[in-house]
Amino acid sequence: WDVDPRAAQPGIFAADQLPQLQRTDYVQHSNDSAWLANPKAPLNGFSPVISQDHIGLGPRARFAVQRLQSLEKQPISVADLQNMVMDNEVYLAGQVMPDLLEYCAKHLGTDAAALQPLCTSLKAWDQHANLDSGIGLVHFINLVEHLQQIPDAWRVPFDSSQPLTTPRGLAIDHIEVAKALREAMLASSEEVSKLKATRWGDIQVSGQTPMHGGPQQLGIYNAMQTVPRADGKREVVSGTSYLQIVTFDDKGPQALGVLAFSESSNPASKHAKDQTQAFSEKKLRALPFTEAQIKADPHYQQQRIQE
Repeated sequence: WDVDPRAAQPGIFAADQLPQLQRTDYVQHSNDSAWLANPKAPLNGFSPVISQDHIGLGPRARFAVQRLQSLEKQPISVADLQNMVMDNEVYLAGQVMPDLLEYCAKHLGTDAAALQPLCTSLKAWDQHANLDSGIGLVHFINLVEHLQQIPDAWRVPFDSSQPLTTPRGLAIDHIEVAKALREAMLASSEEVSKLKATRWGDIQVSGQTPMHGGPQQLGIYNAMQTVPRADGKREVVSGTSYLQIVTFDDKGPQALGVLAFSESSNPASKHAKDQTQAFSEKKLRALPFTEAQIKADPHYQQQRIQE
């Protein structure tokens, strides 16, 4: 690592060499480059260790920018931000679903009977990852995971001059892409036929608690990573954990929050699953800030520790 005499300590970047942006509309960062924290003021020319520009954004970042852009005409509210995280829109569905449904309508061929249930599920799916979202989400996850490994699968490839709208679409008119899609559809149909569940909340769980959200690779802002279980369900192992939405007024910070995996690792504790259930129900609670608010909690305790 370089040593910069302007830095606070050896081996790190000086503060004036880090991306910084202050605006009155919005800034966002979604585990991606700082390049388009706000597309009206691109952050360019930084060390690639810190941020890279003119590269494809992840779908979560594209979703975040486009959602925030849609809110610019009015002050962004707590409800707007909570919906942004927890309405569980699957951003990538909007980019590729028209091509998937076109394939279903025109190109099933001799596999029509085998693939029709999958196509029906995709068409009926609400393009979200909520507890009551249908089995079409499972098919969509399976198809996209397979197609993301295929070179040139995008109908419109990434264009650095259009970073918020590219890549998009599926090149279903390309033989190799169509072949890969058919293989993925047949494999997903076989897998899903073994499931007894019909709702996403019956498939993605934390222990026995149904969990909304889904893979960040699909542009779901409420990102969840899972591992398969022997019973066919998907166990959440990481993702949205501490969720906090904060505004400020003349009385100070006003915050809502939840700890998605609860506070206690002791399964016998009443706090082992309480906040996980609240997260499952999309219930955030007000977080106390002032001394009076903290002491007003009916469970408030004070313990003095002396040497």
